[in-house]
Amino acid sequence: MQLATKIGYGVGQFSDGVKQASFAIFLFFYYNQVLGLPGSLAGTASLIALIVDAVTDPMVGQLSDRFSSRWGRRHPFMLVGALPFGVAISALFAPPDGLGNAGLFTWMLTFAILVRLLLTFYFVPHLSLGAEMAKGYHQRTSLIGYRVFFSFVGQLATAVIGFVLFFPPSEAFPNGMLDASSYPAFGIYCGVIATVAMLWCVYATRETIPNLARPKVDPDAPNALFAFVTVFATLRFRAFRILFSTTMLFMTMAGVTQTLIIYVGTYLFGFAPEHIGLLATAPIIGIMIGPPIARRLSRAYDKKRTMAITIFIGSLFAFSPQFLFLTGLLDSMTLDARIAFVYLAHGISQGFFIAYIIMIDSMLTDTVDEHELRTGRREEGLYFAARSLATKASYGLGSFVAGIALDVIRFPQAANPSDVPEAALTKLAIFAGPVSMLLMLLTIAISRHYPLSQAKHADIMKGIAARPASG
Repeated sequence: MQLATKIGYGVGQFSDGVKQASFAIFLFFYYNQVLGLPGSLAGTASLIALIVDAVTDPMVGQLSDRFSSRWGRRHPFMLVGALPFGVAISALFAPPDGLGNAGLFTWMLTFAILVRLLLTFYFVPHLSLGAEMAKGYHQRTSLIGYRVFFSFVGQLATAVIGFVLFFPPSEAFPNGMLDASSYPAFGIYCGVIATVAMLWCVYATRETIPNLARPKVDPDAPNALFAFVTVFATLRFRAFRILFSTTMLFMTMAGVTQTLIIYVGTYLFGFAPEHIGLLATAPIIGIMIGPPIARRLSRAYDKKRTMAITIFIGSLFAFSPQFLFLTGLLDSMTLDARIAFVYLAHGISQGFFIAYIIMIDSMLTDTVDEHELRTGRREEGLYFAARSLATKASYGLGSFVAGIALDVIRFPQAANPSDVPEAALTKLAIFAGPVSMLLMLLTIAISRHYPLSQAKHADIMKGIAARPASG
């Protein structure tokens, strides 16, 4: 596989990074703190949009598994999602003036669903395409590394440019994040760069179409429109069931952390928007060290042990600033020292979390092989629809949980840091620190039961190769 093809495929994931960062970091804060929509309503809109995803993701996955055209199974769906995506996300950040809570809730819900649906048409076939392009046990880890790399580049480009270019402090708004007039232009920016990345991927991977698998006609297969039910049938495979549960929990807690990042940075750490914008570049450290960590650990250990190592070390770094806040040690630091410490902790943690995500996708592709051996059907779309659903839970369930938590602790809206009660700060630190870390580490207890090792996967591939000869 040519390097340009690998890069082009990876660039396609840039769009998902744009969506994740714009939703998790900016959208909730915009509707809650700037427009005044209660956190529980904003979180509920996110949750309902996620439920719609639960139906449409596997449906699109199954449709792309069975679709046949001279452009292959995946590329037509990717193109349908790419073209209008930018318009939808631009509208999401530009609600009309004068809407009350009901109107804001309806606008947020409608366009959040539309953005998610269009991303589904692109994202699920894109994930499935990668599983078809890479065949080897370790080659998959390498190709997935490109995809995860550009996902984080997309998040980085959205967060850094957002904080620095669109939400700088001004005389009227010392906290630029509270300036409602800046958000429509930010939405347009997100729409343009995401759509360009999608179209780049479609063009760069077109040469792989002749070598991709063709759909197999199975008259007994259930209708793709009921694929949501079919997803639950895949849960009978133990390896997939464990990976699905692990991914859902990890991505949900990642969504909680992302949703609260502005709250934690502003109210706990005392950072201005420009400082948070600087901290948004910390994932550069993770982007550089994450793929090598995944490659080296997975070759030294099996993939399951690599997952446990990366999530444990990543969590230690990720939540250490909140622990220091609770002990009072963070307040004893100068502002520059605080920024440096949080920057390094965040950057290093992102490296291990990137490695963790690479392992999840690599192991998920192995379960697709197990499915093919047992059923005779290769259905990457169905499996990666479930993976897409788990990823989107990082905003849906994550924002819902974060929104409920903010309402429970009665965190004030549009408040200056000096006006927030000490009790609310402590409760925020406890939830965003020890509680979130404990839930994140629970993924180790789930993933330790994953049954596929490298040796077992080799046996699966031998079984697949031998099937035509025996038939």
